Amino acid sequence: MIELTPDECGEILEQGRVAHIAQVDHGEPYVTPMSFVMLHGDLVFRTGPGRRLEALRHDPRVCVEVSRPREDTGWESVLFWGRARLVTDAHLEEEAVAALLAKYHTESALGFSEPAVYPEERPVVAVTPELVTGRASGHGISAVTRPGRL
Repeated sequence: MIELTPDECGEILEQGRVAHIAQVDHGEPYVTPMSFVMLHGDLVFRTGPGRRLEALRHDPRVCVEVSRPREDTGWESVLFWGRARLVTDAHLEEEAVAALLAKYHTESALGFSEPAVYPEERPVVAVTPELVTGRASGHGISAVTRPGRL
């Protein structure tokens, strides 16, 4: 494994397209993919009614993973731990929605350009990283470098 520098971790978090959030839901692990943006040092996303939101309300502790392919070694990944919180500041919520729309506007099958496409509750959630680590696989795929060390 190759340890990533804080700057490399920050770059992956800024440029990543999909994050996976791990939560504890009634004592069971629960992992889901999500779109996100980094805003003022926090990872910010929107969610809707359902298991992820209920789990966050019950236990705000999360672990977030963002990874991407790396041509020279196979992959690189950032993990961070923190506590999720619902954004209640209207200005910050508007800023977060605008940043998400700017980041993903070309990727939506709906071609969304306005947050009004979400008629139900869609709270903005922010996670401040408390501990950040980053690693890349070593050169080539071997028993030591494959994800999960298979």
